Amino acid sequence: MEKVDLIALAGLLHDIGKFRQRTGLNDISDGELATFCPSYKSYYSHIHAAHTAKALDELGLSFLSTLAANHHLQNLEGDEKIIQEADRLASSLDRKESGEELGKKEFITSAIESPFSYVYLEKKPKKIYYPLQKLEGKLDITAYKNPNNQKNYKILYDEFIKEFKKLNIDPKNITWQNILEIRSILEKFISFIPSSTYRTYPDVSLFDHSLATAAISVAIKRGDGYNFSLIQGDFTSIQTFIFSKFGQSNKNLSKILRAKSLFVNIATELISLKVSKELGLSPLSIVLNAGGKFMILAHKLIDKDKEKLNSIRDWINDEFSKINFLQTKFVLKSIDFTNESFKLGEFSKVFKDMATSFEEEKLRFIPKNDVFENYIDKITKNGKCEICGIVTEAPICNYCKKFKELGEKLPKAKYINFNLNDLMSITLSNKKEDELSFGLESYPIKRVANVVPKFSKEDLESKKYSLLKEKFEANEIKDGMIKSFYHIGADGLKFENGKVKGRSYLAILKADIDNLGKIFICGFDRTKEYGKNESTFSRILYLSRMIDYFFTNTLMEYIKDKNVYTVFAGGDDLFLIGHYEDIIKTYKWIIKELKIYTNNSDFHISGAITLTRANIPINLMSEFAEEDLERSKSIEGKDAVTVFDISLKNSEFLEMFEKIEYFKNLYKMLKEVNSGVSFMYKFYDFIRMQKNLNDGKYIIQNAWRYKFRYLIEKNFEEKGKNREKYLEIKKELYKMVGMIEQYGERLIIPLNLFLYSIREGVKDV
Repeated sequence: MEKVDLIALAGLLHDIGKFRQRTGLNDISDGELATFCPSYKSYYSHIHAAHTAKALDELGLSFLSTLAANHHLQNLEGDEKIIQEADRLASSLDRKESGEELGKKEFITSAIESPFSYVYLEKKPKKIYYPLQKLEGKLDITAYKNPNNQKNYKILYDEFIKEFKKLNIDPKNITWQNILEIRSILEKFISFIPSSTYRTYPDVSLFDHSLATAAISVAIKRGDGYNFSLIQGDFTSIQTFIFSKFGQSNKNLSKILRAKSLFVNIATELISLKVSKELGLSPLSIVLNAGGKFMILAHKLIDKDKEKLNSIRDWINDEFSKINFLQTKFVLKSIDFTNESFKLGEFSKVFKDMATSFEEEKLRFIPKNDVFENYIDKITKNGKCEICGIVTEAPICNYCKKFKELGEKLPKAKYINFNLNDLMSITLSNKKEDELSFGLESYPIKRVANVVPKFSKEDLESKKYSLLKEKFEANEIKDGMIKSFYHIGADGLKFENGKVKGRSYLAILKADIDNLGKIFICGFDRTKEYGKNESTFSRILYLSRMIDYFFTNTLMEYIKDKNVYTVFAGGDDLFLIGHYEDIIKTYKWIIKELKIYTNNSDFHISGAITLTRANIPINLMSEFAEEDLERSKSIEGKDAVTVFDISLKNSEFLEMFEKIEYFKNLYKMLKEVNSGVSFMYKFYDFIRMQKNLNDGKYIIQNAWRYKFRYLIEKNFEEKGKNREKYLEIKKELYKMVGMIEQYGERLIIPLNLFLYSIREGVKDV
C-alpha cells in the first residue's frame, strides 16, 4: 500500500472499536488494555481503542492495529502521531460540549440526532433521533432519545463482520477498489452510531467523524499539519448536457437521457478519484460527492499541484468540447485555510469562501481552444448526428452511440466500470471489468437514481398500446423491457364499458430544495442566540449525505411501482418524467414525506409540473419546466409549485385535492339528469372572470355571480319529476360559487384533474 492509503485506512477505522464496545463484548485482556489504552491512577480510559485492535483482527486487518488503535496514547511519533492529531482536529470540528456525564447505560443507549435537528434559519426544530439501523431502504426516524441496547448493537456488529469478510480483501494487496469497498460498507453500518456521547451531544455519526479523520490524516501526511486546501469540482450546465437534443430523431431518446444522467454521476466520481491520485491523496480524501459536485480535503497545494489541477480541468473540458462544444464545462477550484478553521464554528467560513470563489471561477472560465474552429466546414462535409444534432458525424456520432449503449444496459447492469485515464471509459456489465468498479447492489455501492417503468407480463396483453399512433413492432415489447414515453402515456388510459377514458399526457417534474445554499452557510449560526457558530465539517457532510439519500434512495423506493421515469435525482435536484397522474402523486408525496423526513420547517421544496406529450421534444419541455420552476421560486417564501400554468404554495396545492371529491359527486348528480361534463366546462369561464376581477382588470363587480346564478336557475328549474334532484344539484352548484370566490384560478387544478380522468376519446395518444 502507498503510505497515504495506509494512514487513510487506519484513520477511517481508528474508532471502529466504539461499534464493538457497545455490543457488550467483554473479552479485552489486561495486556490489550495496557497496550492500547491510556491509564489514569488505577484504571484505563478510552477502552474503545483496545476494541478497535480487536475489531481489526476480526476483520482480517490486524496489520493496522498499532497505527489505528494507539491514537489516545502519549508521546506518539510518526504516522501514529498524525492520526492522533487528525482525530483531535476532527473531534474539535464535530463535537459540541454538553457537559453531561453519561453512565454506561446512557453511553450505549443514546441515539444519534438527525442533522435536521440542529440546522435552521428561523424556527428551532424539535429534536428527532435515528435508532440504530443500516443506511438502506426507508429510514426509521421515530426514535426517542435512548432507544438502543447492547443486543441490537451485537446483531448489527455480527452482520457487519460477516459482510466485511465477504469482500475477501487481501491485506498484502489492498487496492483503491478495496478502500472504496471498505468506505461503502462502513457508511452502511455505522452511519447511525453516534461518534461521541460522553460530555458531548450525539449529533455526528461515527462514519462522518471517521471519514473526516481519514481525510485530515492524509492532508497532514502530505503537508505540514498546519495548512490545508479544500478542492471543489462541479459540472456547470448539467441540464444543458442531459437535454441537449437538436437532431431530428426521437428514437432512443429515453435511453440517452438516463445514460447522460449516469455519466454525470460516474464522471464526477472518476474525476474526483483522478484528482486524488494526481495529488498523491487517497480515495478517502473525497469527503463529498453528490449531484455532479465533489469536495476533496487536501494539504495546502503548491504551484506544482495547482498545475496538475489545471491539467485535469483542461483534459475534461477538451472532452466536452468534442461532446457538445463546451455547452457543459467542468470547473475546479481550491482555497487554502489553516488548522484553526477546524475549531468548532469556524468551518462555515471556509465553505462560504469556497462558494464565493467557485462562483467567480465559473464566470472566469476561458476555454483553452477555439472549439468552433472549422465547424462549418466539418458539418458541411460530414453532416451532423441525427440524435444530438451537434457533433459533426452522421448518421449517429460515437458519443450518442456510447450513451445509447449505456442506456440500454443500465436497468439490468450490476456494475459500473471505468478507469481514471479515459472520461468515456464507463461501461456497464454484470461483473467487475476495469480498474475501478461501483456496484449498483454490492460494495462499493453507488446509489444511482435509476428507476424506470418496465413492461410486465400483464402489460403484454394490454389493449391500450394498440391505440398508439406511434407503431411498435410486436417483438419490441417484452417482459422486463423499459417502456417508451408513448407507452407510459398510454398506461394512463382506462377502459370502461367499452370506452376509453382518461388522457395520455406526460408530465415533467422539476424540483429542488429551497434556500439550500443559505441553509449550509447560515443554518448553523447561533451567534444571535448565544454567541456561537456551530457549523463543522462533519455536520455539513452528515447533512449533505442525508439530503442526497432522500432523493437517491427514499424517493426511488416510492416511485419504483409508479409510471415515473427518472432522468436525474441527486444532491437536491430532481427531474422526473411520467404519466401526469403519477407525477402529481409523486410531488404530493415529496411535499409530505420531506416534511416528515426532516421535521424542520426550513426544509421545503419548490417544483414545476409541466404537462406534455410523448412526441414533444424533451429539451423544449425542459426549458418550459425551468421557466415554471422560476415562477414557483418567485413566490414569497417559496415552498411552491407551478402546474397548469398556475403558481401556488405547496399547502394550497395539497388543499386542492380535497376538491376533486366535490367534482366527482357533482358529476354523478348531473349525469342523473342528463347533464354532466358539458355543464362543468362552463366553470372555466366563471373562474376566469373571477381571476380578471382579482387582477384588477375591468369587469362589473359581481357580474359573473349573477350570470352563474342565472345559468343555475335556468337549467335546474324546480318542477316536474326531477324537482327534488334539482334542488339537491342547485345546492351543490351554489357551493361552487363560494369556492370560486375563495380559491379563484386554483380550482382549475382539481377541475382539470377530474375532467381529464373521465374524458372519452384517444385523440392525444
